[in-house]
Amino acid sequence: MAEAPLFTGEKITANRDIAIILGVWRGHPATHRRSMWHRGHTARIHGASARLEINSYTNADMLPDWDDPKRFHQYRKRPAFFYQTLIRDHGPIRWMTLTTSRIAYEDERARLGMDYAEAILIIRRTVADPNGHPIEVTEVKAPANRYEIGYSAELADDTSAVFTPEELADNGIALTI
Repeated sequence: MAEAPLFTGEKITANRDIAIILGVWRGHPATHRRSMWHRGHTARIHGASARLEINSYTNADMLPDWDDPKRFHQYRKRPAFFYQTLIRDHGPIRWMTLTTSRIAYEDERARLGMDYAEAILIIRRTVADPNGHPIEVTEVKAPANRYEIGYSAELADDTSAVFTPEELADNGIALTI
């Protein structure tokens, strides 16, 4: 059984890397949502405990009500509400995904429980407006030897089916993006 994720959400100022991925100036306000997932002892993948880290960055101008306590609570408890708000206010949107891997840095190894010289899987999904300007960027990091990537329409017998998290977990699928 998966443990509850550690979730944080805060307003930050964009450093160089975040400014580049969001297409804003360094120091521009951004929102940062972070989750750490750890699968417990009964849900081991390839004999090792599996962890993953999710970081999401949004141009704060796209969510002017982020500081409203009621809205922040909704954004935190209902991820669909977060994306519905972006689509309603800035849509139509498009999704672009880039998947890469590399040897994990020391701080990543520590957070994800990885050994020295293990490869890390990095999935970066960008939500963009109709002109291709980034609205939100989500980056998932996980040990590359403990996860597989598959396109749901290719994996499912019924390509229009929507599966519950429990049904996905029964088939070894720990995360859907």
